[in-house]
Amino acid sequence: MKKVFAISILALLVFVTGCNPAGKSESTESKKAVVHFTEPAELLTLDTTQEEDFTSFNAQNQVLEGLYQLNEKDEAIPAVAKELPEISEDKQTYTIALRDDAKWSNGDPVTAEDFLYAWRRAVTPETAPSYASLFVSSIKNADAIYQGKMKSDQLGVEAPDEHTLVIHLIKPIPYFTSLLTFETFFPINQTFAEKQGSDYGTSAKTTLYNGPFTLDGWEQNSDTWKYIKNPKYWDEKNVKVDEIQTTVVKSTSTAVNLYQTDELDRVVLDGEFSKQYKNDPDFQNQNDTKMGYLRFNQGQNKLLENVNLRKAISLAIDRETFVKNILGDGSIAATGFIPQNFVQNPKTGEDFRKENGVQQTFDKTAAQTAFTQAKEELHKEAITLVYLTKDTDIEKKTAEYLANQIAEVLPDIKFEITTLPSNNLQQRYLSGDYDIAFGQWMPDFKDAITFLDMFASTSGLNHVNYKNPAYDRLIQAASDTDAADEEKRWSDLLQAEHLLLAEDYTIAPIYQQQTALLQKKNISGVVKHSFGSPYSFKYIQVEETE
Repeated sequence: MKKVFAISILALLVFVTGCNPAGKSESTESKKAVVHFTEPAELLTLDTTQEEDFTSFNAQNQVLEGLYQLNEKDEAIPAVAKELPEISEDKQTYTIALRDDAKWSNGDPVTAEDFLYAWRRAVTPETAPSYASLFVSSIKNADAIYQGKMKSDQLGVEAPDEHTLVIHLIKPIPYFTSLLTFETFFPINQTFAEKQGSDYGTSAKTTLYNGPFTLDGWEQNSDTWKYIKNPKYWDEKNVKVDEIQTTVVKSTSTAVNLYQTDELDRVVLDGEFSKQYKNDPDFQNQNDTKMGYLRFNQGQNKLLENVNLRKAISLAIDRETFVKNILGDGSIAATGFIPQNFVQNPKTGEDFRKENGVQQTFDKTAAQTAFTQAKEELHKEAITLVYLTKDTDIEKKTAEYLANQIAEVLPDIKFEITTLPSNNLQQRYLSGDYDIAFGQWMPDFKDAITFLDMFASTSGLNHVNYKNPAYDRLIQAASDTDAADEEKRWSDLLQAEHLLLAEDYTIAPIYQQQTALLQKKNISGVVKHSFGSPYSFKYIQVEETE
């Protein structure tokens, strides 16, 4: 998420209020369901060709909608599309009928042309997002357009009429329908977007909506906003909550205090509070596929170009101790980058994580040996590295703990920890002004390649500047030459993860997140996803309490 900047601990906090207009009795009052949420970081953009952060992905999934949406079982079901796609015999042409009652919040119909505009925008070099790779690796001519060799109107997508979309793929892609639930494949109203120009998606007023909710009261850097039930939404009758008021709360202790005073009804816990409340009747644990990891900047003239330095740091991290002492929320120590219980061998059914085994683990002796080699190769006795992280409680604690733990094993490494708000951190990370950056990655779709292809040398998501022709060949084979051979493709992906982690030490996976939370009993319908956007709020219901 997908595809993939530093992460998100989401707290959904809910209560119901009533309104009593003058002249109406309490018994005849129509109560307004108002839900209060928190986010741990600011919302940066509603432009689906600009998002890089979890808060933006989450917001876009509530106010915008693509051809398909994910249900509570993470199955792709029709949204703007009227039904599942008609797929050609060679599995490379998808014909999709659009519903005729889908509308934008200004009353305009959502048409096939809105998808054409958005998708062409997503592969045009001047406007393409980091996630352009999802189009490049799937749709005919997308790569040539992205490389500036073709015009955007040559993208392999057609609109025979207002309510029909025909998509031509470069190869069979078994997960393509689920990929269409991802935000970068959402439509954009061309007339509205072009009228807003560079302001499109930067505020509530400069965005047009076609999802269950519209947004109110948001501008970039705002720490509050509201989701308002969208009366123009085609499935409006199944949206039970009228308003979701959202506030950025970066301190877990603040959120817990508000929960305890009944001002909030759902809060995600960090390790300290997870231990404190694990026996509370309101305590819950949610399985997750989100991975927390360290990203090593291998750009030119960076110390972390040196593989032995990356290896030393990776092997100096005691992940088991970290998840126990700092997270304490049921999260799992990472031994690889593909999470447990995510994808399985298509022939044997064995889980990817189990089959590929341990790729990185704590090894003090090996870490010190690698660091000795690194110092010789770099001609340095002491090394200082800039560690970039967000200004949330959990990420600051993570940075401090990992820096201290690594320094215990490798005393000659010093970390300069720099904490920044999400928007400032994103700008600095994308500019390459860092050595190590903490990040989280949630899969965009249900396939191991969503974790691996962002490190291909040509990927727009490869902000760590990793380049290895052998790795590129494995990703290319899994994406193209071996795409139709399940066994070969699986082997390509296993080898790619091994090369990425156990030979090149490109990143250092730390943990697979599990979400610990407190939630009041009157809340239901908060749908958690294992890929794509973290949550869907469409089905939230709040039971009235005495």
